[in-house]
Amino acid sequence: MLQKSYVEGMRALVTYTATFQDTLRAAGASSERDEEAERMNDLLLPLVKGVGSERSYALLADALQIFGGSGYLQDYPLEQYIRDAKIDTLYEGTTAIQSLDFFFRKIVRDRGKALTTLLTDVQTFAKGDAGNGGLVRERELLAKAVEDVQAIVATMVGALGGSQVSGNERDLYSVGQNTVRLLLATGDLIIGWLLLRQAEVALAALEDRPSDADRAFYAGKVAGARFFAANVLPQLAAARAVAESVDNGIMELSDDAF
Repeated sequence: MLQKSYVEGMRALVTYTATFQDTLRAAGASSERDEEAERMNDLLLPLVKGVGSERSYALLADALQIFGGSGYLQDYPLEQYIRDAKIDTLYEGTTAIQSLDFFFRKIVRDRGKALTTLLTDVQTFAKGDAGNGGLVRERELLAKAVEDVQAIVATMVGALGGSQVSGNERDLYSVGQNTVRLLLATGDLIIGWLLLRQAEVALAALEDRPSDADRAFYAGKVAGARFFAANVLPQLAAARAVAESVDNGIMELSDDAF
């Protein structure tokens, strides 16, 4: 179920990002410029690349574990899938580079405009009541996850500001220690939101007495979203706690200590 929910959620993230690219193409065809769509596309691309590649590689490793020793043999394609997938975390900018781009270029340089728009949309959904009350608990978990991501961003922005003060330049290191954490946490938040949007649609469809095959499909959508909300989104609270407690102790160690 973790594989199912992540795969469907990451596909939704790719499609969601593509909607802004469609908007940009339409604007370009009319010789116009849509700055909001540009900002949203720029913000989401590091999530698609960084989060998509990291989570895919980890999920493939889980798949190998499920198959046991058979998954490790070249008789089956899984071992090649893992090797092939790893390159996605490396080329066109490693995950660490994507995370630096996400924070410094797509959030700080943008003054948080695109991120604020995105998180506001997530918060609006979390406060909604569609789905006949079937997603009340999941919406609460989503709302808490938004708060956790906002807190991580606030911690990093605070450290960045502090590093601008003479004598505190090394505070910038604490920002660097949290960039990948922020990237993955934001990715999980958006994936959870997109899954719950699908679940809302699925719950409505289930009320229309679908065929048995469609019923199973919609039931799977609801189950996957609920699973992700209950098992993944709460982990963002731990990411927040770590981000807020990061110090630069490791930066003071000599190379020999490693």
